[in-house]
Amino acid sequence: MTPTAITNVHLIDGRGGRPEPAATVVVEGGRFAAVGPTASTPIPEGATVIDGSNRWMVPGFVNGNVHLLDAWMFMVGPGTIEYLARWEGRYTEVIEEAAQLVLRNGVTTVFDTYNAVDPVLGARDRINAGTSKGARIFAAGAIIGMGGPFSADFHFAGRKAASQTFVNRIDEMFEAGVGHQLSLLPRNEVRARVRDYLSRGVDMLKIAVSDHIFMSVGLDRSYQTFTRPVLEVIVEEARAAGVPVLSHSLSVEALDSSVELGADVLIHANYTMGQPIPHSLVDKIVAGNSYAELQTIHTEHSKALGEIGSWAAVLGDGAFAENERTLISGGAKIMMGTDAGCPSADHLSDLHPAERHDRPWTLGGDHFHWTQSMVEKGMSPLDAISAATLNVARGYGKDDEIGSVEAGKLADFVLLDSDPLDDIRNLRSITDVFQGGEAVDREALPTVPLVTTHPA
Repeated sequence: MTPTAITNVHLIDGRGGRPEPAATVVVEGGRFAAVGPTASTPIPEGATVIDGSNRWMVPGFVNGNVHLLDAWMFMVGPGTIEYLARWEGRYTEVIEEAAQLVLRNGVTTVFDTYNAVDPVLGARDRINAGTSKGARIFAAGAIIGMGGPFSADFHFAGRKAASQTFVNRIDEMFEAGVGHQLSLLPRNEVRARVRDYLSRGVDMLKIAVSDHIFMSVGLDRSYQTFTRPVLEVIVEEARAAGVPVLSHSLSVEALDSSVELGADVLIHANYTMGQPIPHSLVDKIVAGNSYAELQTIHTEHSKALGEIGSWAAVLGDGAFAENERTLISGGAKIMMGTDAGCPSADHLSDLHPAERHDRPWTLGGDHFHWTQSMVEKGMSPLDAISAATLNVARGYGKDDEIGSVEAGKLADFVLLDSDPLDDIRNLRSITDVFQGGEAVDREALPTVPLVTTHPA
């Protein structure tokens, strides 16, 4: 590959330090070869030179919690059956389409924390092999101890509206032998099932420390899925396999258990079913090695949801938002995660315009929504950029390869024509996206539109 040099660019490298106002970044062999002041950084002979004057460079965004099939579809109910039935047999293609939607807007790596195992691993491998374009995927597949789309954890009502053969087949695909049935088994059998699941080649292990049945019974309860000894067995297997541990928790006690277990990533750490996180627990999170993934709604969207009476408005107000402020002000290590997916046009059409506009769970613009909300909650723009790049990489143990503009790392970066430190919304002002040193043809993505263009 011909070397590329971006000169005189305003560099925000993701590490949280002061921006370099006139930097040169050299890319060679798909990696950053040199990063430094333009005045002292040599440009290789024959390099393609891009004048970065009046432009800003940030690392490629990294999303720490997505579902490249639309998990919010499974959660909210309407559209679940038609979505999963319409695309059955083509889930890998839908996942690739979703990975292309995020790449088009500067997200170069995603961590998919719940999906049908074989399709998401298939898409991951195709993108890694260069057979398909898309954001780099790291995948958890199933959530240990959680049911599939038509279980009580998600859209249980769908079991009465579709054939049992279909809903059982889909649930089995997502559960992959480690679903909610594990809560009934002795710990030795849980260990064997988890070990077998890890052998399928997943990149991380997500554990349902608490259930997800609020979708079936309401927001007024949450139960822990496993006893502490069983949780320890599951974590032991993940550590033996060398993969990060993610926790799903929906209560203060489940979050506390997750921290004590040493989870690398605390998925939606601010979601404690409307209960405030005690400062003592925040201190424990800060003192430990866990990264808190927060899901958030910015003020404008939360207000619009409240005006139309949407239940989702609670996610941008009250204890949910206060927990975000508490974790930010307390110094927790925070990473970006949006829970976003690739929704169907039919489902989006059924939503009120206030729900569709700048929707935080629709892939493509979700990371812009997240960074705007974090700044509103008290995070500096510089810290919000780090939380959306290097912090995610650190939380998952991938910071030797991605997350910042540093020599030796994969050359994932985004060029902007406005300063995001003046206004975090300027992260939307993308002119170019590079992944692994190659310019992304943003207009060509997605290459094979499916969900985004149905019906044609």
